[in-house]
Amino acid sequence: MSLRIEQDRRLRRITLAAPERRNVLDAGLADNLLREIAEAAEDAGTGAILIEADGPMFCGGLDPFSPPSPELFAIGRRAAKPIIVAVKGAAVSAGLALIANAHIAIASQGCTFGLVDIREGRWNQPVVDAVAGAVGYRRALELSLTGRIFSTAEAAAWGLIHMVAPAFELDDRATEVATALANASPELIRAALTKAALAKG
Repeated sequence: MSLRIEQDRRLRRITLAAPERRNVLDAGLADNLLREIAEAAEDAGTGAILIEADGPMFCGGLDPFSPPSPELFAIGRRAAKPIIVAVKGAAVSAGLALIANAHIAIASQGCTFGLVDIREGRWNQPVVDAVAGAVGYRRALELSLTGRIFSTAEAAAWGLIHMVAPAFELDDRATEVATALANASPELIRAALTKAALAKG
């Protein structure tokens, strides 16, 4: 199913495991990812969810012939457990929407990002809306219209990425942050996520 699932005490690791396809999100992978996140959210033994990726690219966008459900691009508002992403290499289009839905996003230095659908003659409003939730609609529109590639430093300055780590420290940093959240008070975490979702409307 192009996902690898591991339980590390109270931390659920979900790894996009299709590096030969650049971890492109298609309908099948998206459905599996949504299901795994929902199961982790319902599991009393899981306190946080860490999303990672195999290979040199975090996510190469979506499959236009088998597009993912727009529900994937709103998981941050619905998740009952904190979602952390660890980003390496590159992330484009739907990959950015996935990052924007994370409650905490950590990237390695030297990553590249882009909303490049327009270069391929497509416009995906749910992706634009998801990214706008992280960086603001005006910025998301500019990135979508130009399709330009931007850096980790820019992503951090705009709020898409919260923390930046050297590439060799990314796994350790993401695990440290995710484990701390996994071991925090479930009641306080749930209350905080609920209030955050209500604030976003």
